[in-house]
Amino acid sequence: MTLELKPRIAAALEALASARGLSVEDFLQYLVERELPGIQENVELAEPSGMVWEEGLFVYRTGKALPASALEDALRKVREERARHILGNLP
Repeated sequence: MTLELKPRIAAALEALASARGLSVEDFLQYLVERELPGIQENVELAEPSGMVWEEGLFVYRTGKALPASALEDALRKVREERARHILGNLP
C-alpha cells in the first residue's frame, strides 16, 4: 500500500515517530492497529520517557503512573478555584 502525504503531515509523522523511538512505518502501523479494534496482535510499544509530543502538546513521560491522590488533589484545587471565581471570595 502506498500513502501520499502533504509535506507538513509527513514531517509531523516523522517527529511523532521519532519522539516515540519508532520508525515512521512502525508508528503508522501502531496508529492503524490502535484505531482498528479486533486486529491487534498484542503489540507492545515501549512507553517513551521524557518530553514527547502528543495531540498538539508536549507531555513529560516518566513511565510511571501518577498516584490517585495527585489527580484527586488537582481536581479539588480546580474545583475550589472555580468556586472562588464564580462565587467570589465569600467566607
